Amino acid sequence: MSFINKTFKPILTRLGSMPVAILLLVLLAVASVIGTVLKQNQDQADYLHQFGPTWYWTFRSLGLFDMYHTWWFIAILALLMFSLAACLLRNVPRFIKEMKSRKGTLSDSARKHMEHKFDLNLDNKAKAIATIKASLPDWKWMETKVQQADGEVLWLRGDKGRFHKMGYIVVHTAMLIILIGGWMSVQFGFRGNMAVPENAKESEISFLKGTGIEYLKMPFEIRCDDFSVNFFSTGAPSEFRSTLTILEDGKEMMTSDIIVNEPLYYKGVRIYQASFGDGGSMVDLNLFRLTKKGNLDTVKGQIYTTFEDPYSDASLELKDFRPYNIENMAEAGKPKDFKDMGPSVDFVIRGKGLQPVLVRSFMEPFIIDDQNQGTIMMISKSGDTRDFESYSLGLDFSDPKEWQLFQAFVHRLPTDDKATQQDNLDAFRAALDEVYPDERPANLPMLGNRVIQALKVLPDMPWPFVPILKDYDQKYYTGLQVAKDPGMDVVWIGSGLLVFGLCIMFYVAHRKVWIKVSDVQDGVALQVTGLSNRNPIAFEQEFEDLEAQIKTAYEQRNEQGASI
Repeated sequence: MSFINKTFKPILTRLGSMPVAILLLVLLAVASVIGTVLKQNQDQADYLHQFGPTWYWTFRSLGLFDMYHTWWFIAILALLMFSLAACLLRNVPRFIKEMKSRKGTLSDSARKHMEHKFDLNLDNKAKAIATIKASLPDWKWMETKVQQADGEVLWLRGDKGRFHKMGYIVVHTAMLIILIGGWMSVQFGFRGNMAVPENAKESEISFLKGTGIEYLKMPFEIRCDDFSVNFFSTGAPSEFRSTLTILEDGKEMMTSDIIVNEPLYYKGVRIYQASFGDGGSMVDLNLFRLTKKGNLDTVKGQIYTTFEDPYSDASLELKDFRPYNIENMAEAGKPKDFKDMGPSVDFVIRGKGLQPVLVRSFMEPFIIDDQNQGTIMMISKSGDTRDFESYSLGLDFSDPKEWQLFQAFVHRLPTDDKATQQDNLDAFRAALDEVYPDERPANLPMLGNRVIQALKVLPDMPWPFVPILKDYDQKYYTGLQVAKDPGMDVVWIGSGLLVFGLCIMFYVAHRKVWIKVSDVQDGVALQVTGLSNRNPIAFEQEFEDLEAQIKTAYEQRNEQGASI
């Protein structure tokens, strides 16, 4: 036992000391700030793009991308918990002993150095004692008799807020409970993402842990019965709502709607509406082949699948479908003018000798100031949608006749170097007669400009065809965030205790009064002395009122006795 006391007592004393606790609190605060500023558990490619290789590998080696699961963060948490526990073990018995022990007497030298004191002379000892206790019922009184050479002296000791040190105990206990709750959340909680297409069900969540992706199967399934989304005029979603059904062993347990900030709660798991996206829409694509025949083929595909062209070595990896594409068409410095460019499909086109690029193909032509500018495409060589650049294809590919006109014109163009502009014009007129034999199209000059633009652009395209969105059958998925936080209720309990303890610490002062009752020749002498551990200004006023209160109560008692 002696060895244990000599070994572990100094460790507990040091660990439970104020400097160590403050150091650990500062470290925990700094780590929490870093974890708040630096978004946790994001895609590693985003971190690399944001910080660059040097800082990326530095932050990654320190575990800052998943900081709350690193060994050093948990170690700080554990050390702070041990520090608080050691502080409580070391000080609680002493605090309780101090709150229970009450010294009933006060030495003359101690009274001499105290600021708050006064003397009273009354004519009856028993009546004086009764008056003090009756007129000051809020004070906890105790009597102490001391035998002196000149006789027996009675001491009265009164206390208010005697258990104020419970505030310190409650605050430290609350902080320990909060840290335990945080540790429970880190060790046993989870937060992951789940994508559930409409009319489908899912039971597995994915989450980033460290630098990798992990999966966790839920003890139940989630089915998305319906999904709806509303948009602002800017194209940003104003509200998206999911109707979800929870299933266990194929049995429907509950059905509820969720929106952002209004989660579904089931068996300790909270299900939040986090995002939405394409859930595998079916799309029809027109493939305008850049061959001598200029064939037009229509193919069907589903988002997140790959279409392999049987007539070439090219493939389309269908990535996303968007029913709306809101763009600001206003010139710089002018009021915003948002315009919906219509549905689009994103795909990566690959092939032998082709650089893979991300393409956004629109269903509708680009119209500005009521003028048809033809079809445009957005192309990103990096594969990132933030790097999209627009390319005008010239033709309005939503009108197959313009493709026919282009092919008829190309076939009639003279190949002789000596061909004149009139020869080209005659070829265009002949193509018009072939495609539009009965009636010329509206706005023929704009049509001619689009054909000339296509003649400049299309022959230089490296692809074997031009893919254009023709039709679609949209299907959403609802993006859910599934979280379990077993320490949350513990943290709430600790937070409530913390507020309660702080109120005791800041608003409850221990006020003490000693009254020495001595017999004198014409009655009794009272020596009253007061002391407070906090807020001396307020206690000064209270102590002055105390003197007046005793005098008034004693006089009233005398008057009542006289009337009787």
